[in-house]
Amino acid sequence: MNNARFLISVWIAALLMFVSTGTAHAQSTGFQGFLQRAGSAVSQTASNVLGNHQGAGNAGGGATTTGATFRPISPASGGQFTGLFNNWHSGDAWPRASIFFTAWGPNLPCWTARATIWRSVREHVEETFQVCNAPLFIHDDMGGSMQLSATHTTDNVEMKMDGAVNIPGISHADTANERGAGPNPPHSLFALNFGAERNALMPAYHEILLRLMYACGYEDATDKGINNMAGKVLWVQGFDPVGKAN
Repeated sequence: MNNARFLISVWIAALLMFVSTGTAHAQSTGFQGFLQRAGSAVSQTASNVLGNHQGAGNAGGGATTTGATFRPISPASGGQFTGLFNNWHSGDAWPRASIFFTAWGPNLPCWTARATIWRSVREHVEETFQVCNAPLFIHDDMGGSMQLSATHTTDNVEMKMDGAVNIPGISHADTANERGAGPNPPHSLFALNFGAERNALMPAYHEILLRLMYACGYEDATDKGINNMAGKVLWVQGFDPVGKAN
């Protein structure tokens, strides 16, 4: 009887030790897992802040997405808008392009736009595409890259966009404050009267506009600034009220 009690006591002690060890191991593993998850989050945040191209990064104001920043619709191949100004030279009267947004909104990551592209006073074509607030990178001649953002920058990109004007001259006569599809641009290229929409819409608008500029070559792919005096003619005609997304 005593031997049976002794064996039972030994068995219970062994069982308690096993449970205690297993619990301690599980707690340790759980804590280590927590540290690993926390470290991963800190690492990802640091990567985003530094603009590491390995991660999704912070695409800036408004809703964001991943993938291409420029997505052709018609023609599906991309047409003329992609790289439109790549061969532009100072003093050239053409090409020119106006942008009319047909689907847009502060919480919409991809805006749909119709571009009217002018090669002369009479020659023009229309193209449609989406511009998406996805991470945008430029590359330098040393093989490095930098993520661009209109709303998170020290270069006053938003102010330069809003202050961009048409350079007056024979080849670039403008329509003053009248905004149309062309061939002549308004004097203020990108600054519209947004009224009550301003505070909610502007961060997303500036990010979409920045991606438009790089898609068509209005801005050079190696330059992180906005050149108001470039002489290239790109402007926003306006927004379709029916296309607003809440």
